[in-house]
Amino acid sequence: MFVTNKSEVNSDEIISNMHNDDQEQQEAVAEELMHAKKMEALGALAGGMAHDMNNILASILAVASAMDAEMPTDHPYATDVKDILNACKRGSKLTRGLLSFARRHRVNFADVQANEIVNEIETILTRTISKGISIETRLEESLHCITADPDQLNQVLMNICLNAVDAMKNQGRLIIETENIVLTSEELWSNPEAPPGDFVQITIRDTGPGIPKELQEKVFEPFFSTKPKGKGTGLGLAMAYGTVKKHNGIIRIDSDYQHGTSFVIQIPANAYTSSKPAPIVQDKYRLSSDHSGTILLVDDEDLFRISSKRILEKLGYNVICCTNGKEAAELFSTRHNEIDIVILDMIMPVMGGREAFFKLRGIDASVPILIASGFTEEENIKDILSNGAIGFIGKPFDLQSLSDALPKRSIHQS
Repeated sequence: MFVTNKSEVNSDEIISNMHNDDQEQQEAVAEELMHAKKMEALGALAGGMAHDMNNILASILAVASAMDAEMPTDHPYATDVKDILNACKRGSKLTRGLLSFARRHRVNFADVQANEIVNEIETILTRTISKGISIETRLEESLHCITADPDQLNQVLMNICLNAVDAMKNQGRLIIETENIVLTSEELWSNPEAPPGDFVQITIRDTGPGIPKELQEKVFEPFFSTKPKGKGTGLGLAMAYGTVKKHNGIIRIDSDYQHGTSFVIQIPANAYTSSKPAPIVQDKYRLSSDHSGTILLVDDEDLFRISSKRILEKLGYNVICCTNGKEAAELFSTRHNEIDIVILDMIMPVMGGREAFFKLRGIDASVPILIASGFTEEENIKDILSNGAIGFIGKPFDLQSLSDALPKRSIHQS
């Protein structure tokens, strides 16, 4: 299942609105906009791949978690099961990179000072990279606050810095700058979603060999890498592109071949209403230390549904399964008095999770509903959480994560 972004770049409109009649500039803008369209298409493809891979990993992780829970540590296969769990978790990091590129990974916005993140990165790099590379920071003291996911922004900047370190091969200068800037609508043609006004600009420069012109337009594509085989996944800059776009920002590369590379990131200042990350489960549902009650598990993936039922039963629940939202709503309408918790996937045939959520809430507004999905629209999740869902858990997850996300005693038994 592939989901495209709601907004599309209208190159004809943007070019026709340009006041500058310079033909060369118009051709350059058209080329950049075509590249933006290609990146959007790649994002849709990457997101679909991540959704399918997440379902596979979630099924494997659920089965392995169930085995690990019941297997004694001295069992001859205990180490093998641990290896499966670790491999699934590594795989989930790759899918998160794809989801970030596709802008389908949930973001927890908060007020952020970019200078603080830069200082953290400088501290880490100073302790870990070659002494032959010097790090300079040029930070504007009165830098505007931005609203961003601090973990994702940290990952974006760290990925770019590490790429720069690799490019310089243990000798050179890494320069990180921050400054306040103002961008007009005309300057935001590469991202029409970005609002004109105050921005925070973060620039990361290196003195490495630079990137050849013919490769510069490919650096943000997933799985593209100039590193030797086995030395990189090619997802770091793709993830950075998706993350910055999701923050209504702009990321671009300025590379002078043989004289270094600069990555420029521009994020709107105070573009969003500040919000704290939603808790995984509201405290009022944590009623005791024991799991109990009946769960309605709604998911269209057979293997995931079967394996999840198994681990939920090990946690102490009775489990009823449905394969789509319509089936769940019909069952819930007659049996809601015996159902204590609902675990609801978001992307399903016949009736998706969002529609099913509101139907279930219409039948019984008190039932706790936990959203469990690996491929989601941020606005859908925020909407569902604000309308009473007890939390969100991203696929794939292991037994411990699921246990932590669920209420500890059924509501109907309280």
